[in-house]
Amino acid sequence: MGLKAPVMPPPPAVDPEVATKEAESAAKLEAEKKKAISLRKKGMGGTILTGGEGVTEEAKTAASSLISY
Repeated sequence: MGLKAPVMPPPPAVDPEVATKEAESAAKLEAEKKKAISLRKKGMGGTILTGGEGVTEEAKTAASSLISY
């Protein structure tokens, strides 16, 4: 019943050089992500086969037989 929480020592101080390197690497990673996203978005335009009007051809609605003699 009388248990006390253990006393934790304070965390070691962070070296300023490490903090700047972490910030630089995070900024570099964010730039790479933006570049990859923009490259993927550019490729989307090439996959659209129809214009803004949609498909203008008539659909084939004739009945067909799958049995061949």
